Amino acid sequence: MRSSAQKIAFVGSLLAALIAAQNARANEQPNPADQTPSDAGADDRVNRVGSDAGAGQMPDMAPADAYVPQADSGLADIGDATAQSDAGELAGSTSRPEATHREAREISPARGADVGSGAGPSTQSEGMSVAAMIAPPLPKRLPIFGLMADVGVPDGLIGSLVIRPKKWVRFCAGGGANSISYGWRTGITVLPFGRGPSASLEYGGYQDGNANALAKKLGFNGSPVLDRVGYQYLNAHLGLDFGSRRFVFFIHGGVSVLWGQIHNLDAALAGAGATGTTEVLVRQDPSAKAVGPSVKLGFIGYVW
Repeated sequence: MRSSAQKIAFVGSLLAALIAAQNARANEQPNPADQTPSDAGADDRVNRVGSDAGAGQMPDMAPADAYVPQADSGLADIGDATAQSDAGELAGSTSRPEATHREAREISPARGADVGSGAGPSTQSEGMSVAAMIAPPLPKRLPIFGLMADVGVPDGLIGSLVIRPKKWVRFCAGGGANSISYGWRTGITVLPFGRGPSASLEYGGYQDGNANALAKKLGFNGSPVLDRVGYQYLNAHLGLDFGSRRFVFFIHGGVSVLWGQIHNLDAALAGAGATGTTEVLVRQDPSAKAVGPSVKLGFIGYVW
């Protein structure tokens, strides 16, 4: 019984507190009749905002008694001066069209491309300059035309014009002398690596000439056979070529084949001890052919 009485007393006190709080809130609410003029003005503004919104117009949210700060006179003067200077610069730029065009032309296409691509112009230009410095120079064209001089056996002394269309092949043609007569020669040389090992094939010849003077210098007696000495020859050589661009020195050696005709053989046999009862008659000059080693060395100077 005692606990039930305590519960009833607690509920009663709680209800009394709620009633007291409700009465206090009712006393705090203002009476519409006692509303001040300022409150009435606020209600009018609220009503006007609602009417403007209903009419589709932007409501005037600025309060009637809002505080509007006044601009400082010094700041206003600074703003006027700034506006005047901007107006002067604009007038100057419009009065100087050539300066504007000159400034526009100073913008490089590369910088415009940098701006369009979103990359920094200075960074890309520096990269291009570094790439240009690092890029190796283009190789120069090999000279094609040159002059060659060489000496050897059975070639004699030969001067030739050289044509090198590719670094691994060259052609030559020229003329010279062998202390007996004048002759000519043409040929081709192949260099698989552009220098170093080489292989040559050449063809040449010498017209008939008197070889008695040369034979006497070498310690031999003269002979009617040496009155007319001429031959043709074919060289098959291997060698080494040093240098590849402007100057080339070479040494070649191999095998040569010579062929020609022997003239005045009957006179030579008659003077070699033929008796009066023996007569040798040669109706046609016989041909002769010889195969033997050969060698030559020389140099080439390319001029263009």
